[in-house]
Amino acid sequence: MTFLGWPTEHHRHSNRTEARRKAIVLRLIDKFAETFSEIDYDLLWDAPTINAQAWRIGDRRGVTVYGGLARHSAIGVPGIALMLAHETGHHLGGPPLDPDWRWATWQGQADYWAAAEGMPKVFGAKAQRLTLKGCNEMARLHLDFFRNSEDAPEISVEERAAIFRAGAMGQPPPACLQMAFERLLQERISFRSATPEN
Repeated sequence: MTFLGWPTEHHRHSNRTEARRKAIVLRLIDKFAETFSEIDYDLLWDAPTINAQAWRIGDRRGVTVYGGLARHSAIGVPGIALMLAHETGHHLGGPPLDPDWRWATWQGQADYWAAAEGMPKVFGAKAQRLTLKGCNEMARLHLDFFRNSEDAPEISVEERAAIFRAGAMGQPPPACLQMAFERLLQERISFRSATPEN
């Protein structure tokens, strides 16, 4: 784990495998950058961190993919594409907003936007198949992260899968999206009321 609690990769692949994977990830990033030109996308290939993040500095909005995630064996093209759509969704997915980062769309809504709007805008008729496959890859990665962790995720693997599937199938957001958000708000209220004021 890193200082901020993000996991890091434990091993690297051959130079040939990594070169091929890097080229694939860069092509995907280019597709997203062409579609969502208002967002800056970058790849920190040498970083071992297994993560991606949306960020905002002033008027600049961006998505950074870390090499540890881009190289992770649990995900392929569909999972990386869905991850890029999810991070883009933090910028474009609308409410509900994250209770701590008021500029960002909350995780569950970013998932739904990724499947319902982001992936179709980038991949057209192939989006549904890629999203459903990416959902399975993301679930494997999610389970791997939290298998031995004391921290519980904001959204369970099952909730995320239901959200991604509903978006991919053109269905309205499932009830678990709103329930997970309300659960998060209650946790934040409980935390704040238990924290002594300075």
